[in-house]
Amino acid sequence: MPARPLLNLTRLGWGLAVPVVLLSAIGLACIHATDRSAARAAAAGRAAAGLTEEPWLVRAWTWIGPQTIRQSLFMLTGVVLMFAALAANYERIGRYAYLIYGVTIALLLVLVLDRVLEERGLPGIPFVPVVRHTRRWIELFGVRVQPSEFVKLALVLTLARYLRFRSSYRHWWGLLGPFLLTLLPMVLILFQPDLGTLLMLLPVLFALLFVAGARLRHLLIIVALGAATLPLFYFYGMKPYQRARIEVLWKQHTADPTWHLDQGYQLRQSKIALGTGGLWGQGYGEGLFLEYDGLLPEEHNDFIFAIIGHQWGLVGAALVILAYAVIVLVGLEVALITNDPFGRLLAVGVVVMISVQALLNIGMTIGLAPITGMPLPFVSAGGSSLWTNFLGLGLLVNIAQRRPLHIAPPPFEYDD
Repeated sequence: MPARPLLNLTRLGWGLAVPVVLLSAIGLACIHATDRSAARAAAAGRAAAGLTEEPWLVRAWTWIGPQTIRQSLFMLTGVVLMFAALAANYERIGRYAYLIYGVTIALLLVLVLDRVLEERGLPGIPFVPVVRHTRRWIELFGVRVQPSEFVKLALVLTLARYLRFRSSYRHWWGLLGPFLLTLLPMVLILFQPDLGTLLMLLPVLFALLFVAGARLRHLLIIVALGAATLPLFYFYGMKPYQRARIEVLWKQHTADPTWHLDQGYQLRQSKIALGTGGLWGQGYGEGLFLEYDGLLPEEHNDFIFAIIGHQWGLVGAALVILAYAVIVLVGLEVALITNDPFGRLLAVGVVVMISVQALLNIGMTIGLAPITGMPLPFVSAGGSSLWTNFLGLGLLVNIAQRRPLHIAPPPFEYDD
């Protein structure tokens, strides 16, 4: 029997590959545009200072852009990770789910330990950088890795493994295990703090419990109880700047002339960038927000969707949303045609992980969600998020190409 190719695009692969390539290309083009904007500002500063012309190698590096080069390397290594996730059968990968979960939890504990050491006046861990009063990264040999990004995929793997052959979660006591597996990383991430990643874990949990067959009334009761505790979390669990980011969401619709100051500045600039794009946009590399560097903070990362709308208008923004919709539809089709409990849960978890992150980022950009450190999947600059999404994509294609045939009843059907 001939060996199966590592990537067979004729079997649901094109439906996943095409939108991901499109999103990655749009992201890289936007990052290059923001790099050029920064380069023009730097050149103007040098000219005003009367500095001499730089060597051609430095000019070439500046023209391409450091963020563009860095993102290109992240994409190449992300594709390598995707093929690594394709190399072995996803069922074999699932055997190491708890080990992967444990490693990511250990990395989160390292970040928590660094905060505890600082609070006690002791020397911190040297490879844990403090950026804007947060501890989200581990830096080794000049490469920063964000453990909370990998926790998302580790949690999907672990919950899919835990729920695959169980029926206990159809009872109250059976929900304890999945919730503990989810709450542990949430508590550790809260110490960083990283509210964006924190908001993503619960939708993954509820989606997998629903698909696995948990009783809907149990889930609705839990959601209602959680909603009832939100005021306590708002007043006693959030820091003042986090509450200010939420308050901005309704202040923007009031007559308060100062809503855009401080925490609302990025949101106002983002909405202006999107609005000035119109239907077709200002053109690639054109427009006020690309002619003048720094008008929109984090324009290459968290707010890159605003730059897409500024350059390519409503049409470009709609194309990005359509690409995510295709990923969701094809991913759900992979789940539906997979008669394997673990594979179905894993596919749904990856789809929810990518789609919820995209929804939160776009909602944050247009003023429907609080501003948090939430990159746009496959588009924003950054390594850890991109690597996590490519690994998830590899697992999704792995399921589509290696789903086993089971002569058995459909999964997750239990008699009450």
